[in-house]
Amino acid sequence: MSIPRVIIVIASSLDGRIAFPGGGESHLGSEEDKKMLNQHLSMVDATIFGLGTLIAHQSTYLMKNLNGNDEVTISKKQPISIVASNSKKFNSNWKYFRQPIRRWLISKSKVDNSLNNDFEKQLFFEDSWSKTLISLKKQGINDLALLGGAKLINSFIKEDLITDIKITIIPQIIGGKYTWIPTEETNEIFNLKRIWEIKSIKNLMNNEIHIHYKKNLK
Repeated sequence: MSIPRVIIVIASSLDGRIAFPGGGESHLGSEEDKKMLNQHLSMVDATIFGLGTLIAHQSTYLMKNLNGNDEVTISKKQPISIVASNSKKFNSNWKYFRQPIRRWLISKSKVDNSLNNDFEKQLFFEDSWSKTLISLKKQGINDLALLGGAKLINSFIKEDLITDIKITIIPQIIGGKYTWIPTEETNEIFNLKRIWEIKSIKNLMNNEIHIHYKKNLK
């Protein structure tokens, strides 16, 4: 059976950082980048991110209705939000659990639903992401946006499951350890020798550049 299309959607500094050296919530990307994110999320059935990303932000991005008169409202239709985590330590006070979204959990172990009833559905991680994605496909997920963090992105790339990369390059050099691919894994990934084709390039405000790369299947 086929698997969902998996799209990395991310904003990165020139030196590949997705957060400032102190960690925590990232504020990278202009308002125009947020509009691009809005557009990308309107085209997927679900998003997925790891627990580290949830802890850093304690919420997820909500799709907006962007009207011509600058009026912004929260869209009634939101992609399903999937958290990939083996931890049971979720904080019910996080804004995430009050947002108007459907929440799913992917975990290697069963979570006590009496303690974590904020997740509508729990799916089991089935030895590999390729097998787990088949389960998501059976649940009606055809397009999946991968929003981070680095370890989760790394695990998808190592299985060669990424079909598209939609990245906004922020013209800053930040430094620090928060790269969007763990540095200790780069040699293993490089050996995959995957070539990516540019599908589109768009200039955004503040000298940002948004690039859509697609997997070259040749």
